[in-house]
Amino acid sequence: MPEPDAHLGVTFDVNQLFYAVSTPARPSFIERVGQIDFSFDLVESIATRDPDTFPGICDILSRLIRDEDVSDIRTVIPPILECWSIVPKAVYDQEDERNAHLGILMQGMDINRTAPVWHQLSNRDFKLLSVRRKANLETFSFLVNGHVNGNFCSDFQMGEKWMKVSRYHGSFMTVSSYNGVLSISSYILGKLRAATYISYEDVTDLPYLWLQYSSHLTWMLGMHEQILVFGGQSGSIIQNLQTYWDDSSEVIVMDSLDKMQLTSEEETFSFPLERAFPAILLSVS
Repeated sequence: MPEPDAHLGVTFDVNQLFYAVSTPARPSFIERVGQIDFSFDLVESIATRDPDTFPGICDILSRLIRDEDVSDIRTVIPPILECWSIVPKAVYDQEDERNAHLGILMQGMDINRTAPVWHQLSNRDFKLLSVRRKANLETFSFLVNGHVNGNFCSDFQMGEKWMKVSRYHGSFMTVSSYNGVLSISSYILGKLRAATYISYEDVTDLPYLWLQYSSHLTWMLGMHEQILVFGGQSGSIIQNLQTYWDDSSEVIVMDSLDKMQLTSEEETFSFPLERAFPAILLSVS
């Protein structure tokens, strides 16, 4: 029997799981894209390991692993389960300063219970710090049941995945929306410039929040050749925020495989494909 070699990309949003499958033999071809509905909030269930609902998510993933001959799973950790901060390299270079900064971000939580990840930025005088709770990482690892390798990405890393697929290395911004969270990242000449996310209650609050955040994070108002929009409510996101984006930017909703520069035997889908975009990227990159 041949060894499993399919790559499974997965993303969670509200009560829906989106997945995509590809194989190394056809690197720009999507074998399958799907949506699975649940009757509960997936992120909350995963974050709390809810005894009534979490096993159901594990069962679904086990079935996908088995049915699709999966060798590894790649998933986006929802931004709400991470803390992002841009830190001067001078802080990163000194252990005491690093630990003090982590202590401030974690609001008194023992830093030994956290898993910090440092990311290079286009400005080498700074680094982006992404902090995850070890308990959450253990939960995501448990989701794959130890059967296959698990690779857990931050949402701002979707820009890196996009560059691998598209070979595009210009200036672009990604704007992705989840349940009450807007994630924004900026890339310039093939390198991550900055990233942040905004929590909101109603999409109509975003113009005010965008102005508030961008008054401190001026890169949000910078020039971008392209703005990639994906996730839920993409149309409403554009309607409420396009006024605040660079007029010369090409705004692209990632709602088709053609825009993603990928192919598949499937031509139509029963759900907005932009919501599955992270899962699709992860499966091929």
